[in-house]
Amino acid sequence: MVPELAEFGVPILDAVGLTLNEAILAENDIGRIRASDVVIDKGTRVVPRMLSLLTGMGITKVMARPNPRVLVMALSDRAIPASYLAAGQAQEGGAQAHRMEYIFNSPDHLLTTISEQLVRADLVVTVGGLGEGGVDFRSIADQIGPNDFTPVALSPGREHGFVLAEDKIPLLALPADVYPAFVLTKLLLEPMIAKLMGASTDPTMSVAYLAQPLRIAPHILTCVPATVRDSRMRISGRPHGLEGMNEIYRANALAILASEDGVVDLDSEAFYQPLT
Repeated sequence: MVPELAEFGVPILDAVGLTLNEAILAENDIGRIRASDVVIDKGTRVVPRMLSLLTGMGITKVMARPNPRVLVMALSDRAIPASYLAAGQAQEGGAQAHRMEYIFNSPDHLLTTISEQLVRADLVVTVGGLGEGGVDFRSIADQIGPNDFTPVALSPGREHGFVLAEDKIPLLALPADVYPAFVLTKLLLEPMIAKLMGASTDPTMSVAYLAQPLRIAPHILTCVPATVRDSRMRISGRPHGLEGMNEIYRANALAILASEDGVVDLDSEAFYQPLT
């Protein structure tokens, strides 16, 4: 469900951090900008340095969407670290994130809990419950709404799912392990939040050149934390456990690799998403 628009506009100081739902047009010529030209695009997030421009144009209120409410639920002890990561990624993406732990092996109780929380969220993210122990979220998905848990050609992150609950509120089901959950928050959760905010869902992609040859699974989109410096990309390996959490923290890029034969040569071009 998309958050409702403010009916009469939001004072610009209160709009910082929100997303414009209407483009800002120039009423008069501003240097190289002509009257009626777009000065600030629809879907742009309001930042402090924008306020002087707005007030200089005589604008004190803007049409903006409230930040979406995202509920992150850890469904097992194993899922707790990944749930904190997902909640943090949601908050960084502009959402109002709330995290809770549901550590009970009762599908009926979980169904009741989710139903009660739907009125307080624009998006629900479950972490765990995909066969890693604890309650299996998939066992109650049909009772929530239409769903899809089809495995995809992605490593890590092959196992995840989507559910559309009442009032068209989406649920994203992530695995309990940090590494695949991290990849899926970048590839799926962040664009979903951007969509709810009315912002662009196009990912920020850059290109670097591999500093070492790699072997990956053929015909599988493979995502690994990487370090990029001076257009050279170095990958230390697939992160697992606490050591892997440290590698994810220290990386400044998420490499996105694919190969028909599983071989990625030295100096090959590699796409990546920069990490902040």
